[in-house]
Amino acid sequence: MSLEHHFNPPQGTFKPNLRLAWWKFKTLQDTVQEDYDHRIGIVRLVWKAFEQQVFQDQQAVEKKSLELWKRDPEAARSYLTDHCEKLAAQACRHADELVARLRGEQADGPASKRQRHRFSVSIERAAWKKWGFQYPVTYAFHLPDIPADARVWSRDSPSAQWELLEEKTPADSFNGTACVRFDRIARKAYVSVGFGAANTIQLEFANVPSVKFDVVAKYYDNRKAAYTLSNDNWGRRTSSHPGAAWKGMANDASDKYQAAVHACRTFHIPVTIAVNSRAVDRPAMWQRMQEELSREQFSWEPAVHTATHPCNRTKYLVSGYETEILGCRDDILAHLEEIPYGQHVFTFILPCGYEDADVEQTAGDAFLFLRAWNRHDNPSSTVYVPWNVGHGYFGIGGLQTVSYDSVFQSRHPAGRYYAKDVELLNRAFDTVVASGGIFYAMWHADRYENSVIHDTRDGIDGRQGSSLMQHLAHVANRRDLWYVANGWLYSYRYVAEHVQVDERKD
Repeated sequence: MSLEHHFNPPQGTFKPNLRLAWWKFKTLQDTVQEDYDHRIGIVRLVWKAFEQQVFQDQQAVEKKSLELWKRDPEAARSYLTDHCEKLAAQACRHADELVARLRGEQADGPASKRQRHRFSVSIERAAWKKWGFQYPVTYAFHLPDIPADARVWSRDSPSAQWELLEEKTPADSFNGTACVRFDRIARKAYVSVGFGAANTIQLEFANVPSVKFDVVAKYYDNRKAAYTLSNDNWGRRTSSHPGAAWKGMANDASDKYQAAVHACRTFHIPVTIAVNSRAVDRPAMWQRMQEELSREQFSWEPAVHTATHPCNRTKYLVSGYETEILGCRDDILAHLEEIPYGQHVFTFILPCGYEDADVEQTAGDAFLFLRAWNRHDNPSSTVYVPWNVGHGYFGIGGLQTVSYDSVFQSRHPAGRYYAKDVELLNRAFDTVVASGGIFYAMWHADRYENSVIHDTRDGIDGRQGSSLMQHLAHVANRRDLWYVANGWLYSYRYVAEHVQVDERKD
């Protein structure tokens, strides 16, 4: 069969497809051969710089891999896989950029003057300095015609190098990535970019006859609906084993919140975890948190849940509102690095859902989003929470659409699989997706045993399996849904409500 395939390949086998790496480098090779003497020097310079950077980083990569291997071989394999994928993607981008450069597309920027269509995307400087807004926001552009070689480039400033945005298709799975997706039926380009070194982004469209900015997409990549997940109480109780040595996601001796991060990562769902920074004295807890951040997989967002979890005014007054709320924020920033999308704490999750005027005042202008809580289902909680002008944040809101805890804790042991429970949660989720809403989900990891809540076996009512894991399997890996942590959701929302997009005529 292999010989038959070799000598009689299927139709289309040799049709160029620039989404495939082989064709990218074949195109670069052909482009160089067109004028070898003048072009090979440019390629050598670019590739030498790329290889030198890879070699320079290699020692740190190997050191980190060995450290991870000693604690968690699975994490080490995952880290190396991600590292290799990033290098491969970077090599492909270099190939694309070299082809464009060698063919004269960068004589005056990525495109010639005849083809050039530039736009400026800007946000107020004070807000950008405070929050960074690195999470990519999607801008929809109308293109009457989208040629096969259409490209979009971006840069932070006129002095910065143009970077070619990776093209994605509906067949790709991605969230929170800078990229462009062309919809040739709707004649749209969905350009997703985040802010970087400046409060302005420059975009340039190449090889397209005309472009017009349309609108900021409601959801990232113009997805149909959104799913945002959170966990409360990392560090509140010693019974959740904060900082315990890692023994596996379903091992009851592991830190329950580190296990929750692993469970969510299994389904490629990022999770916001509310941290109590001073409830227990466990320095190793910060180490476990940092381990998960250092994977660089953008799998979780640290959020404030106060220092000691006060649930009423009397408890708040013991240490003071500022110590509880802002002190917890400062603890997170002091102990943790590599927080996704910038070194910021976007979210404050209210302990027990308690709120009063002092909570609102203390949190004012200190967070992007204040998430509430109650014990109940909140079926109307499926939209963006409005901006609180008086206090300078989104909220207080974002109540759980359906109470996961109420469902899981009705069983013994808590979280054990029951088909009716999974059907109930799946039906509620499907309803929100069909309406194009936001499904707010959360649970308290400290209320369950890892061996039950993270049981990956097929479900048998009351005997084995986990309702959570079966439900997340239903929720996850849908290409038309946006999976986003709480704070990243509202970073996106803030930019969408305040950004300015202008076409540039220069």
